[in-house]
Amino acid sequence: MPRVVAIFAACLLLLCAGSAVADSVETNVRQLGHDDSQRARLAAALSLSKSRDARAVIALAGALRSDDDATIRRIAALALAKMIDARTAPDALGLGLTALDEAASKDVDERVRATASKAAQALGSLRRKKARPEPRGNKPEVFVNIDPTLDQSRQMPPGGGARLMKIVKASVDRTGYATTWPGGLPTAAELTSSRSRAFIVASTVKKIAIRKVGGQTEIACTVAVRIAPWSGKDGGERWEANRAASASGSAKAMTGNRDRDVQGGVRDCLEAVAEDVTSRQVVPFLKRIATPGS
Repeated sequence: MPRVVAIFAACLLLLCAGSAVADSVETNVRQLGHDDSQRARLAAALSLSKSRDARAVIALAGALRSDDDATIRRIAALALAKMIDARTAPDALGLGLTALDEAASKDVDERVRATASKAAQALGSLRRKKARPEPRGNKPEVFVNIDPTLDQSRQMPPGGGARLMKIVKASVDRTGYATTWPGGLPTAAELTSSRSRAFIVASTVKKIAIRKVGGQTEIACTVAVRIAPWSGKDGGERWEANRAASASGSAKAMTGNRDRDVQGGVRDCLEAVAEDVTSRQVVPFLKRIATPGS
């Protein structure tokens, strides 16, 4: 029987000065990216255009590249032109400029192309030539240690931890940051001598709930993914204000009642949440704190 997984919650909690739950920017980002209503997406785009938050810039860049509605794409281009400046986070700046360049040459709507072209030209002074990295042997500039998955639920299927770890690793790998180190995990001294910045990312299965619903089985799961600076295998993670966070998400899956179906549903539920939380919450935060000078 086909399994249907619905992710219904995800949040990023910064471990600094109390908790930071989903704010208005995060709400509008979600609405812009996932709401089926053109009116709702338009309202979200207009609201985000008033912010200079990196999350808003990234969301509007995404809308410019992929939203089906030309009006929303044009508003996104107009917004990026006034939101982006020298203070914009490097990852958001790069995504915004790339989206404008692509829209200026490829968008199917003439007005969107014209608006994006004008915006791209206006922001031309912010384009930076890539600095040639200093030689560092075969050691990466940024290393991310993907820690083994913990199972607090005690109900994870066999091999589930390795699968979640692989999903988290794949999301981090797409950033271009290294998740492997020559010769195994580095020590604090090796990180220092190679001038490498290191972080740890680890997933935890917090909860798995299984219950029968008529002729089907409902599976609910919660996964948390934490990130923090890391000081080597002889050091450990460091939970620093503004540089450590924990993101969590939950989902439900409906499947059949056979044991094989249930086990598959649990895996689908966990993997969907791990992928969603890591790609939408953890990776953007990682990019922010891994930027030199952050």
